Amino acid sequence: MCEHSFSRKTVGFSLIEMLVALVILSLSLGVLYQAATAAIRNVGVAEQYTRAVMLGESLLAGNTFVTQEQSIQSGEFSEFSWEVKSWPAPTQGQNGPIDSTDGPLPVTGISLQVVKVWVRWPGPTAQRQIELATIVPLRELPQ
Repeated sequence: MCEHSFSRKTVGFSLIEMLVALVILSLSLGVLYQAATAAIRNVGVAEQYTRAVMLGESLLAGNTFVTQEQSIQSGEFSEFSWEVKSWPAPTQGQNGPIDSTDGPLPVTGISLQVVKVWVRWPGPTAQRQIELATIVPLRELPQ
């Protein structure tokens, strides 16, 4: 009989090497899937904040002056609820009453009101909210 001598040559990957490669691939794909899901969720949250800011800015633009002190308005738009409040603007500077030593006064003889807008909407775990504020003059409506 003829003896055949087989030399052991590595001609490919063993089963263990293939299993390890598949485990690494599946773990990597799981991490990528979670990252993509988080990115999609963040885009949705950013879109909600953008819509809330646009609503708040439009409410401020609609209140370029106030006709009564301590006014309060509220309402709802889509999933957002909003509230607009006004109160007298402070006439105190950092060093007491505002006067000409603090620099040029932008407005004299006009009652100013702080107008603040809150926009709220439900989040997945808690209510979200933004606040915007400005100062506007107090005016009487023409009769």
